Amino acid sequence: MTTQTAGRAATRMIVIVIIGCIAAVTLPSVLILGIGMLPTLAAMITDRRKEKYATLCVGCMNFTGVMPFMIRLWTEDHSYDHAFTVIADPFTWLVMYGAAALGWAIYFVAPGVVGMFIGMRTEQRIQRLRRRQRDLVEEWGPGVASGRRDGEEKDKRNTG
Repeated sequence: MTTQTAGRAATRMIVIVIIGCIAAVTLPSVLILGIGMLPTLAAMITDRRKEKYATLCVGCMNFTGVMPFMIRLWTEDHSYDHAFTVIADPFTWLVMYGAAALGWAIYFVAPGVVGMFIGMRTEQRIQRLRRRQRDLVEEWGPGVASGRRDGEEKDKRNTG
């Protein structure tokens, strides 16, 4: 084991201990966060892509749905009883998991919307180029649209 690997292992262990201590002190928050972020865990497990786009979409929206209840817990009473009261409310589940569902909707709908937008821009560009080509043909004559230069035409006639 090299010193670099040992250093990484020690750093990882220190981070795990710090996170464990923070989790122990803020256990009611961890409880709400853990239950509320289950859809993100499901997205992380099922997302096979290297980029993890589903996890990103679902996770961000899911966290947005969980955050108001975390803030409510922090501002009112940071205790187990209050955490269980927040979790027992069906509205809490609707908001947290509804936000995650919105993240899934964004994940599935966004590529189609972006594809339509790119297609429309491409079509507009093609129309603009065709108008420009018509203008050039009117100005310079039909030889401009053939795509060959004068020297190429002469060379082909002489060789063939």
